[in-house]
Amino acid sequence: MDNVEVTAASGKSRKSGVMVWTTSMTNTMLDFLADLVAKGKRTSSGFWETHLKQCAAALNEQFKLAITSDQVRNHLKKWRKIWVRVVNLKNLSGALWDEDTCTIR
Repeated sequence: MDNVEVTAASGKSRKSGVMVWTTSMTNTMLDFLADLVAKGKRTSSGFWETHLKQCAAALNEQFKLAITSDQVRNHLKKWRKIWVRVVNLKNLSGALWDEDTCTIR
């Protein structure tokens, strides 16, 4: 898959670099998708393409970018991998989850 750099100034993409997700962009994406889960719109196999397109449209509107549903899907895949690692670490024998600092001890 091609790496795409999205520029805020032009809103156009070009095949040259990697898109950098800011914390606020990630939070917006995760909040949008969590809201869909709360509404019961997520299927057992994941989100539908229309949901990813809606998320991309919301991100584009808020941040004035040209994010695609593929970029949302790939970023979500990255966060799923991170979450799986956290869950695996939490389930280790002898590992304790500290609610105050949200860290594994």
